[in-house]
Amino acid sequence: MRKAIRMLYDLMDRGPLRALSLLLALVTAGAVLWDPTRFSSQAGPLPGLQGLVLIWAVCTGVIHGVGFRPQKSRWQALFTPLPAMLVSGLALYRFYL
Repeated sequence: MRKAIRMLYDLMDRGPLRALSLLLALVTAGAVLWDPTRFSSQAGPLPGLQGLVLIWAVCTGVIHGVGFRPQKSRWQALFTPLPAMLVSGLALYRFYL
């Protein structure tokens, strides 16, 4: 399991993907701060969970985007950038469309 986590993290550990991760995280955070009622009105049945997942995605995007690399595989699994980028992309898609 550790080998798979490290391999996935190594695949995402590239300069352009880091820049994209940081950009998505900052734009998502900016969109939430700009109009929070837009996110809360589309929350659905689990608004608390959606907020936590969105905060996790922004934090993970910033951690990955600035170049911090967790050493232990449990932290790499928690802060894997691919799901965070998907969550941020989905949040921005729902925000702007």
